[in-house]
Amino acid sequence: MKKVILVTLLVCFMFSVFLIGNTSKSVGIVESAAEDPWGQVKYLNYLFWTADEKLEGDVKKLQLDLSLTDKQMEKLKEFGLQEHYLSPGALQCKNDAATFNQRVNETFANIDKEVKVLLGEKYNDFCKWIETWWEDEKTYRLNWLAEKEKKSSEEIGITSTDDRELVYATQYNGYTNRKIALPDKYVKFANLGWWGNIPDSIEPYYSNPPYTANVYYETTNKSVLNVLVREVGPWNEDDNYWDSATVANPRRMFTDLALGEPEAEAAYLRGYNGGKDQFGRLVTNPAGVDLTTEVAAQLGLGYLQNAWVWVRYSDLP
Repeated sequence: MKKVILVTLLVCFMFSVFLIGNTSKSVGIVESAAEDPWGQVKYLNYLFWTADEKLEGDVKKLQLDLSLTDKQMEKLKEFGLQEHYLSPGALQCKNDAATFNQRVNETFANIDKEVKVLLGEKYNDFCKWIETWWEDEKTYRLNWLAEKEKKSSEEIGITSTDDRELVYATQYNGYTNRKIALPDKYVKFANLGWWGNIPDSIEPYYSNPPYTANVYYETTNKSVLNVLVREVGPWNEDDNYWDSATVANPRRMFTDLALGEPEAEAAYLRGYNGGKDQFGRLVTNPAGVDLTTEVAAQLGLGYLQNAWVWVRYSDLP
């Protein structure tokens, strides 16, 4: 009798597992974290809020491939804007990687839940589409960057990284309208006269402020010249990526990266440093420069719109 009861219970348990497994498939839930492409990179802000011809075409293809409504697409764009605020400045977690990463993961988990509700049975197809798109985008973007750099070098007759670099730009609301942030804290300190924050061994290289940069957006053919560097970021603080490892003021960190390649870009596009910045924070965009909204507007960008822009570093230490 005990054997019969045990067999019956076992059959019931196996049938329940079968029902649960099939139910999860029917409502479009991703079955494991390994199958969910959201786990590593935050995509929606990059996809929906980057002013780029290829990405704008990708957005249209997403809607066409999955037959999404305009309302659904607009909502996905709203979720992308939420991702914009997954940045160290917005979350006010300067060097606290654990707190920052926790808040990023919590925010993204909430976005993911809303995407599931929004797309319903199309959620699985959406995840697969995003996963495929992201692999294609990484390959395309790295080749695109290399081709742009080569063309620029040939056109102006110099090595582009000796003078300017094509980097991803995000936006922030600054204390003043006309300034940018670059990931070298000593440039900021020098411009603000905070000499006590610069080590004696490094101070001679930063002794001739003010330090500025020129920003050029190729799509609109607009430039903003002599923009003061008044903030540090948007991610790292010791990534003077415009300096090589062998110059008088050498690149202080990530010296195995190519000259002119921001660490955040490498982390986001290639998974460099485990996809994290120098503090261990999850890098949620590839930005190598942060523009105030006023500077971005002068370049012809919309509010909080990202873009690949040229930055000329010749005036920097």
